[in-house]
Amino acid sequence: MSENIDEYMVSQYRIHKFDENHILVTVDNGAWVVLDNKEYELFRLNRISEDKKLYDKLYEKGIIITKSNIDQIVEDYRERYWFLFEGPTLHIMVPTFRCNMKCAYCHSFSKPPDAKGWDMDNDTAKAVVDFMFKTPARGLTIEFQGGDCSLNFNAVEYAINYARELAKKQNKSVNFSIVTNLTNVDDDFIKFLKNNIPIGLCTSLDGPKEVHDKNRKYFGGKGTYDDVTSSIKKIQEEMKGYDFRFHALTTITKHSLPYWKEIIDEYRKFGFKSIWLRYLNEIGFAKQSWKEIGYTAEEYVDFWKKSFEYILKLNKEKIPMSEGWARLISSVILNKKSSNNVDFRSPCGAGIGQLLYNHKGDIYTCDEAKVDDIFKLGNVKTSSYKEVLSSPTVTSIIDISSKFPTMCDASPWFPYSSICPVNVYKSHGNIIPDTVNDLRIKIQYEMIKKIFEKIIFNKEEGKILKKWAGTC
Repeated sequence: MSENIDEYMVSQYRIHKFDENHILVTVDNGAWVVLDNKEYELFRLNRISEDKKLYDKLYEKGIIITKSNIDQIVEDYRERYWFLFEGPTLHIMVPTFRCNMKCAYCHSFSKPPDAKGWDMDNDTAKAVVDFMFKTPARGLTIEFQGGDCSLNFNAVEYAINYARELAKKQNKSVNFSIVTNLTNVDDDFIKFLKNNIPIGLCTSLDGPKEVHDKNRKYFGGKGTYDDVTSSIKKIQEEMKGYDFRFHALTTITKHSLPYWKEIIDEYRKFGFKSIWLRYLNEIGFAKQSWKEIGYTAEEYVDFWKKSFEYILKLNKEKIPMSEGWARLISSVILNKKSSNNVDFRSPCGAGIGQLLYNHKGDIYTCDEAKVDDIFKLGNVKTSSYKEVLSSPTVTSIIDISSKFPTMCDASPWFPYSSICPVNVYKSHGNIIPDTVNDLRIKIQYEMIKKIFEKIIFNKEEGKILKKWAGTC
């Protein structure tokens, strides 16, 4: 370094004291450093120049800003917020709101399978795909949800074929993911999957039969475990050897909490090497039945920590398994680039990273928003791309989910957490989060803290997390 050691500025920072000799310092672009008490006192009192090793450490991390590292810090910010320069890459299409199931926590307010007027026609599907391709992003992912999209699969097939035509004409790449409960799997469905490789398939498996059947039932009240697991086995057998992405998700309710080990073992039984222990969103049917299926942040965190420790134990025994939240948070902490997960960005992906299109072609900010018109942005047949992306709703969500107008700004976990304004609005009736009481924020902070503890204090388990994050 050619410049004078005294010529520096300290970035805005936040701290967490694990103990007197391990003080975590974090800054907005995700950089972090652990200081001992002596180093922290010099740092806090702006006497960094008294310790050359400390200066070098803070310089390399970008915690202090100098003339010679400012360009790298700016580049680090740009890399962290890469998603602000692309436009929406995730496009969620709802071919129907009908579903043959009525899950306890469904946030789509799904309609009975024989309901009328809830299906997308091909003209609307074409207009939806045309709108999707107005994004400047060179790569798109189209995800089919519901309801259950298998109940209007003609629209799915039409949209996939048309999107591939457009992708070829516009020299863009397009990936597809089908989200279905797997209760309508037949030979035609398997044939479709084989003819549309590469393609992704996602379903829900909430654990062993006693848990899954409590959470996920048919409209008539019968549990779906036997049918879902039969379809999982059939798909795994039929699609063996194909370029095919197949995974399952689990949603944790109050009924799930005692079964943390059994849920993980259920995923192992079916050969899944990852599990995402999703906490509830207080939206849709989940909000209506919160007293029966909901929990406190402390109850969920206790469940998650037990699950996390068990999964780490499996890894130490050379049994491959990862947990979705831990993998995602580790990646956000250990990589300069922000997550591909649109729900775990700041600002969040609503509007700027993802858009949702319902059966009528109405456009919403995101998956969680699709049943509330306060988050409606327009319609594919009448709205321009510019009108949708520059709408007051999108700009308000960007503002709130940046977290700067909230108490989150003071948290050491600020650079690694996210806010979902839609979930906040549904839970509290206000788009501005109550950071003290918000379930999602409290859970995230505890998970982030736990991941940092593993990375900093446990070499063996930290190495596992680095492997999950792709840095080892």
